[in-house]
Amino acid sequence: MAANKQALTYAGVLIFVLLLNFWLPRLMPGGPVDFLTGGGEDGAIFLTEVQKQAMLAYYHLDDSLWAQFTSYIRGLFTFDFGLSISYKQPVIEVIAEHLPWTLLIVGASTVLSTAAGLATGLLSAWWHPGRSDRSWFVGMLMLSAIPEFLIGMLLLIILSVQWGLMPLGGAETAFLRSSGWWGHAVDIARHAALPTLTLTLTNMSGLYLLMRNEAIRVRREPFVEFAEAKGIGERALLLRHVALNAALPLVTVIVMRIGGLVAGSVLAETVFAYPGIGKLLQEAILARDYPLLHGLFLLITAAVLLLNLLADLIYPRLDPRIRIRRGESL
Repeated sequence: MAANKQALTYAGVLIFVLLLNFWLPRLMPGGPVDFLTGGGEDGAIFLTEVQKQAMLAYYHLDDSLWAQFTSYIRGLFTFDFGLSISYKQPVIEVIAEHLPWTLLIVGASTVLSTAAGLATGLLSAWWHPGRSDRSWFVGMLMLSAIPEFLIGMLLLIILSVQWGLMPLGGAETAFLRSSGWWGHAVDIARHAALPTLTLTLTNMSGLYLLMRNEAIRVRREPFVEFAEAKGIGERALLLRHVALNAALPLVTVIVMRIGGLVAGSVLAETVFAYPGIGKLLQEAILARDYPLLHGLFLLITAAVLLLNLLADLIYPRLDPRIRIRRGESL
């Protein structure tokens, strides 16, 4: 019964978001033709009314809203959203070209931010209430208050512009002449380093604060005091008793944050001109590229909902108490 209710909730959210995904781009001022002409009637490129109508007919934008909505619903099941207006390619091909770059930096930043956030939060809680704990706590609070785009700009100015250690933008060097796959891989890693570092720093502080608070709570539990009284070493006490029990409630948070990173990569990819899904979404919004927006919104919605569902399925397996409570509620 609880599982059926949960499935209905996810289905309802999915239907609502998919309907919103169709109407949201059309609520923005302007349209694809306005962007292509450079700003409407007074734009940089002059088009006659016949040319505008021909362009609208080519992309089926002159159809009624109901016809466009029907085509949109059909595309949800066939993954055929038509041609991208700005790229002149099928939407599914455009997304497939950009998705691997986002998966690279999101995957790397997820691993790094999770490891760094949990480790520093655990150590800070172990040092609580000492000076080291206060220093880490204040530093992470300050880091969490800095916007993501500002972190990216600072890294870009210092490491790329002033020191010249990293590339200014892009995902790989154009016309690179390398001796083999290793040189190409190093080049890709250098271009991905700053976007990955930006996303890592942005998400590390939140995980640190959650882990620190949870670890401090676990340290005050009777079983930890009992294990300490038995003479268990500090390292074993920290890793086996405090770390495992404190990290357990954070599993769902970590999984859900991955979906947020996919959507939140827009700013980082824009700052570094990184050709991932985030940069593609920004370009599609500016161009009022309705077919491409439909495909991107579906991808992001599906990623967030699937990761939330995965978190709901994983957590009861990790913590038997959740299964017992759900069993009692039935």
